[in-house]
Amino acid sequence: MKVLHAADLHLDRSFEGLRNIPRALAESLQQANQKAVTAIIDIAIKNQVDLVIFAGDTFHQSRTSIRTQAFFIDEMKRLEQAQIPVVLSFGNHDHYVPERYWFDFPENMFLFQKEQVETHYVMTKNQEKVAISGFSYEHSWINDPKLPEFPMKDINADLHIGIYHGDIQSNGQQNYAPFSFSEMKAKGYDYWALGHIHQPQVVSADPLIVYPGTPQGHTKKERNLQGVAIVSIASGHATVRFEPVAQVIWQVESYSLKQVSSLQEALSVLTNHLISSKKEHGQLLLKELRLTDTEHLGDEFQRSYETGELLSYLQTTVMSQTDQEIFLFQITLSASIGEQKTLITADPELLEQLEKTYFQADIFSNTLQELLQNPAFTSVVAIDNEWRERSVEQADQRIKEDFVIQEDQS
Repeated sequence: MKVLHAADLHLDRSFEGLRNIPRALAESLQQANQKAVTAIIDIAIKNQVDLVIFAGDTFHQSRTSIRTQAFFIDEMKRLEQAQIPVVLSFGNHDHYVPERYWFDFPENMFLFQKEQVETHYVMTKNQEKVAISGFSYEHSWINDPKLPEFPMKDINADLHIGIYHGDIQSNGQQNYAPFSFSEMKAKGYDYWALGHIHQPQVVSADPLIVYPGTPQGHTKKERNLQGVAIVSIASGHATVRFEPVAQVIWQVESYSLKQVSSLQEALSVLTNHLISSKKEHGQLLLKELRLTDTEHLGDEFQRSYETGELLSYLQTTVMSQTDQEIFLFQITLSASIGEQKTLITADPELLEQLEKTYFQADIFSNTLQELLQNPAFTSVVAIDNEWRERSVEQADQRIKEDFVIQEDQS
C-alpha cells in the first residue's frame, strides 16, 4: 500500500521573526499555510495513495478559527471524493476538545479522539486489511509513556501501522508521551508514523520509523525541511521518499564583501545577489544575510546598517524587482556582532541541554515563581505550554546574539 504521512502542519501559526512587513507580503503569508495543505492533497491524489495520515498538531492551537476549520474540512472532502481515507490524531498543540469544532468531519476520516490507545481498520483499494493504532492528546501534554498501551501487531491484518505524536525518553521529566525506539520496534508493526519533531528524521529502516517534520517552516530555524513522506509499505518491508510542499522558504546565508571597494558597489552587489537568489517560482523566499568583511567600507556603511537604512532600501528594491517573491527580513554584520559577544568556554551542547530542562513545566514554573504569582502579569499572559516554548526560544535567540559558546581548545 502507499501512504502519505504528514505531521506538524500548525495551521494558523504565524511566521515569526518578521518586522515591518509590507501589506502584500502579509497577505501572502496568510495564504501560505492553506496553500501547503492544498499541495498535500494534490500530491495524495496524484500519487493515488491508499491512505493519508496526519500525525498530530495539524492545527497550531486547540481552539482553531472557524475559517481554518472550514478550509481543512473542504480539503478533506476532496480526498473523500477521490476515495482516499484519512487518519488523523491530535497532538499537544491541537489537543482534542470536541465542542470546539464547528463542522462534522467527512465520512472518509478516522479520528483518534482519546488519550487511550485504540485501533482503526481500513480496507485499501487492493483489499488489504490495515490496522492503525494510535491516540490523541486531550490536554497540552502527556507525561506518561503510551507505548505500553499499544497492542502487538494484529496477525489478522495484512499490515499494521502505528501513529505516535511524542518525543524519545530522556533523563528529565517529559511532557510529550515519552517513548523508546526499542519498545516501538518490539511491537512488530510494518510502519510507525511519528509527529512532534519539526526536523525530518528517518530514525529506523527496519521497521521504518519516520518523523516527516513540519512541511512548512514558520521560523528561520525550520529551514532543512523535506515536506511530506510518501511511504510504500509491504509486509515486513517499507520505503520512503519525500515531496516538498512549502510555500515559504527560509534562508540564512553568509556573504562576503571583501572584494567590494565602495559604498556604491556594495549596494549594487548586494541588490544583484539578492535578486538572483535561487528559488522556485511561486515560492516566497524569506532571507537573512550575514555580511562578512565589511570593515574596510568605513563608518558610513556601519551607520546605514545600525539605523536600518541599508535593510530598508534592500527590502524595498528587491521586493519590487522580484514580483514580491524575495523578502530580506534581516541583515547582520559578523564583525560588529563578534565584537560584542562574550565567550563562554563550555560544551556547545550545553545550551540545548539547558533548554530541554526549562521546557519541563515544573522547572520552568519554579524559576519564574515570583513572576507567575503576580496577578498583573497573569491577567494578560496565558501561562501555557505554547508560551513556555516561545519564551525558551526567545531566550535561546538572545543568548546566541550576546554569547559564543565553544569548547576550550587549549
